[in-house]
Amino acid sequence: MRRTLAAALLSAMAGAAVLAPVPAAASSDPRFAEQWNLAQVGAPAAWAVTTGAGVRIGVVDSGVDLGHEDLAGKVVASANCVGSGGDTARCGGSAQDDNGHGTHVAGIAAATRDNGRGGAGVAPDAALVVAKVLAADGSGTDADVTAGIKWVVDHGARVVNLSLGDPFLVTTLFGSSLREGIEYAWSRGAVPVLAAGNTNLLGLGIGSSNYGPIPALVVGATDRTDRVTAFSSPLGTARWALLAPGGAGNGRDADEVLSTFWRKDRPNAYTGLSGTSMAAPHVSGAVALLLARGLSPQAAVDRLLATTATRVQCGAGSPTCRGRLDVGRAVTGVPTPPVAPPARRTTGGLGGLLDFFRILDLFPVGAPRT
Repeated sequence: MRRTLAAALLSAMAGAAVLAPVPAAASSDPRFAEQWNLAQVGAPAAWAVTTGAGVRIGVVDSGVDLGHEDLAGKVVASANCVGSGGDTARCGGSAQDDNGHGTHVAGIAAATRDNGRGGAGVAPDAALVVAKVLAADGSGTDADVTAGIKWVVDHGARVVNLSLGDPFLVTTLFGSSLREGIEYAWSRGAVPVLAAGNTNLLGLGIGSSNYGPIPALVVGATDRTDRVTAFSSPLGTARWALLAPGGAGNGRDADEVLSTFWRKDRPNAYTGLSGTSMAAPHVSGAVALLLARGLSPQAAVDRLLATTATRVQCGAGSPTCRGRLDVGRAVTGVPTPPVAPPARRTTGGLGGLLDFFRILDLFPVGAPRT
């Protein structure tokens, strides 16, 4: 089945909620103050504990601008799976973005912090593994997406971001071949993160799907006032469901989610976008932060769901939704991973006898020789 990346967004309803201030001291990046979304989920508090180093996030999308100043050096593996027909052996070549969507998603998850350029990502020291599965017009197939999921997992991704944003994706997922890819990821220790889609028809809670037991964090969108957006698809019966910042979709720059972007003949672009596609990478970054703290995939999922901001209402048609992501709370409550004790040296003969005397403090270590 061919899929098309959803581009049209509905306007969110205005709200009077208190806006979270962006802590300027949290990053020296010049556009960090515009990233209300990071303050909303408590990312600066999380960075005092972990920045996601050592974890690879898989981005299965339209590719990534491989030379972007805020992503340069972060992509450790990449391939183009467009036209692969579901065969990972046919994934190869360049995953250079020619649409912009994948670059935006990647920046939300893991843009570099404190490099004096642009803004930051939720997990700024995480690495990226990229599979290009969508063409320049945003279209793609189930088979190519599934191949992309498998490819990034096989190349070390421990989180797989699926910001595909297509209404057909969420309405047919339970019986789709994409279920194969999602279950493949989970069975190999990677956490799938799925954008719910932007098909909440008339804001009436219509457009949800029966996700069934698929092992994926399904993510809806909140706006800057911390309310679920009008366009965000209901989360239905998703096994693991939560919200994250996705912008308002009202056309005002201050209300969109700012991130890295690809534009033809314009290097190092940035722009604001809205959609559940923008919400999902917040969760992917949060999972990376928890995995970097030593949590297992299941423990990371459980921790995120147990620490959501439950005061944020999920809206109609989302009975299993746990609230809005609060990565600051999730990460700061995780105990420091235990440090393995140094290996104990064992010796025999005279060496062992000398060790015995040292223990008894009868043979001081470092005594001057005569």
